[in-house]
Amino acid sequence: MPQPITRLLACSLLLAPASLFAQAKGPAAPVAAEVFRVIETPMANTVKTVGTLRANESVDIVPELTKRLAKIEVHEGAQVEKGDVLFVLDDSDLAAELAEIDARLKLAEANKTRTDSLLPQRAISRQAYDLAAAEYDIFKAQKDTKQVELSKTRILAPFAGRTGIRRVSEGALVKPETVLMTLQDLSHIKVDFPLPERYASEVKTGQKFTFTVSGNAKAFEGQVEVIEPAVEAATRSLQVRGICSSPQGLLPGGFAEVTLQLDTIENGYAIPSQAVVPSSKGQGVYVLKDGKAEFRDIEIGIRTSGQVQVLRGLNEGDQLLTTNLLRLRPGVSVQAVQP
Repeated sequence: MPQPITRLLACSLLLAPASLFAQAKGPAAPVAAEVFRVIETPMANTVKTVGTLRANESVDIVPELTKRLAKIEVHEGAQVEKGDVLFVLDDSDLAAELAEIDARLKLAEANKTRTDSLLPQRAISRQAYDLAAAEYDIFKAQKDTKQVELSKTRILAPFAGRTGIRRVSEGALVKPETVLMTLQDLSHIKVDFPLPERYASEVKTGQKFTFTVSGNAKAFEGQVEVIEPAVEAATRSLQVRGICSSPQGLLPGGFAEVTLQLDTIENGYAIPSQAVVPSSKGQGVYVLKDGKAEFRDIEIGIRTSGQVQVLRGLNEGDQLLTTNLLRLRPGVSVQAVQP
């Protein structure tokens, strides 16, 4: 029995200094935290999305006829104007057919002239006159058709732009599905991007936006030009097209990170995003009241990179605690520190 009593006395002696030290220490020191004064602040609703760059106009140059490529009139990567000749197809067979039609047309025209003079004299029947007139009209229509076909052997630029890489050589047999080269109008660049369905009522034509592309630190500016009048059922998104009028350094097909600023919202409070902490009801913040931390649940709205809009849970003039949040608990003494 003596040994347990001795051990108990030894433990009491060891614990006694710690107890005396705790009594000497007194209450815990206040937690130092920076304070942010809550005021009503208009906050811009900024939406970030991704888009694709497209040329103002873009087309694959293809022939309309199956012919041999006789001549190439354009250089790769050249700037061309609308109506410039790009390629010439072999037209020897069409020219010969046109010459034959011309000969038949001259004969038909002579027959029609004779019948025009003989009909009033009743020297020919009305049927003979109608046949001569119809024959003339048929050959004239055939000539017009052949001239249209002949014009298609000269492939023209449909708009001003820059040519791409040529994919055929002179002498090649080309068909309507053969792409000769591409033509891109880079005077403006279109930016196509989707927006979530909930922003359909806020985006408007004429709104400004900015975007960046990979490998270029410059922020480009654009303007909303077209808004698709229907939401895509598969993605629940709204397709928007913007125009960039100063596209120096931009190429079609590129990837764009788009930032669109929607209408400014006047109500609510903008607070630093680091002040928001998770709670059982969603999000909350700590405010300083009577020198102690008080926790409040809040309802948030818009988020930006550094701010959060608070719709409910705060009042103007509240002192919001923004640092040392891990050490805060409801009722803990706080020493306010200016940021």
